[in-house]
Amino acid sequence: MWRNVAEIGLVTAVVSLLTIDIYLPGGLIADNELGAGDLATARAAGFAALVFASPFNGLNARSDTASAFVRLSTDRWLSGAITASALLQVTVVHVGFLNLAFGTAPLRPKQWLVCVAMASGVLWFIELRRWVSRESRRHDAVAVL
Repeated sequence: MWRNVAEIGLVTAVVSLLTIDIYLPGGLIADNELGAGDLATARAAGFAALVFASPFNGLNARSDTASAFVRLSTDRWLSGAITASALLQVTVVHVGFLNLAFGTAPLRPKQWLVCVAMASGVLWFIELRRWVSRESRRHDAVAVL
């Protein structure tokens, strides 16, 4: 469990920092087709990626072995929590006094898509790890035969 916590923490940190860098003027990934923004936009995008990584991790946490894509609609509480989290995140980024409190700026639709895509890295990392584990067990089972 501790290894999983450390891995997810590392992946979440990497995707959040990379998202900030995409929109940070003078960042490592500056001058890309996504367009470097300003510091407030970079902050908002990194914050959004960080927040959106949690629901993806919630989908992963339903099983240690089964894909997160199995029985997606069976947990109404998780679906409600994901929806509430997304609505609150959009509110924090698009309501003026919350922009001031969090040091963020409103994001354009394309920027929101980038944030969600980057945050989904948490989901894809675990899915890849599960696939490798399943393939390894299958290969070991064939070798025993």
